[in-house]
Amino acid sequence: MKRKLNPLLIYFILLVGLVIFSLPYIYMLIASTQSNDVILGEKINFTIGPHFLKNIKEVQEKYDYIRVLINSAVITIIGTAVSTLVTTLAGYVMAKYRFKGSQLIFNLVMISRMIPGFATLIPTFYILSKFGLTNTFAGVIIPSVASTTSVFMMRQYAQQFPNELMEASRIDGASEWTIFWKIAVPVLTPSIITTALLTFMGYWNSYLIPLIVLSDSKKFTIPLVIQNMTQNNYDPLNYGALMAILATSVLPIVLLYMFLQSKFKSNGLDSAIK
Repeated sequence: MKRKLNPLLIYFILLVGLVIFSLPYIYMLIASTQSNDVILGEKINFTIGPHFLKNIKEVQEKYDYIRVLINSAVITIIGTAVSTLVTTLAGYVMAKYRFKGSQLIFNLVMISRMIPGFATLIPTFYILSKFGLTNTFAGVIIPSVASTTSVFMMRQYAQQFPNELMEASRIDGASEWTIFWKIAVPVLTPSIITTALLTFMGYWNSYLIPLIVLSDSKKFTIPLVIQNMTQNNYDPLNYGALMAILATSVLPIVLLYMFLQSKFKSNGLDSAIK
């Protein structure tokens, strides 16, 4: 006979986990309001200070932070939209259609997932330079559009999509494009949202690709500004300003996840078959 855990014990464990995972972010928010003297003191100080606006103003004056946020937002939104469309189509085709070379293509995708990203940085930069895409937003977006991880995930999700629905739709005269947009996409929407969220996080936090592609400081993204702040040998590092950037850069991802968490439901494939 299985013994059930006490609900109070479960809530206590969840509460401890919540504190462990949220404490660094809470301290980051508090530290963004403090000065270096407080942050670098002997003890961790959880007192909210009066320096948040001063820290943000310093970042704005030195790095044009509003422009940086816009740059990151443009790259992330466009990249996520295009990548989600491409990887959803690719995963759906690999899962539901058999054609000459389809298995070879899938094997190449799987092999590509095993190659470290930094190993392809130099050839990627060389190709982008030949097409005149260096120092452009397109040069940052394109290398990650056909993410092999996203393609693999969407293929696994699409394999669960019932073939019966496709056959019934074909009998009713629906085209393959109609089957994809009107039937497959609504059923796979939670899976697509999951992949899109991971893609969003990947573009928003991307560091290596913008580092090798972008040379104009007016096009820099948030990770590049953070790198410039931490490697600046001329001015002493303002830790409060750094914490302000970190806190505000994490906020869009947190808000997006909170907004979309209600969408993370089962695909409803059983009801779709019925």
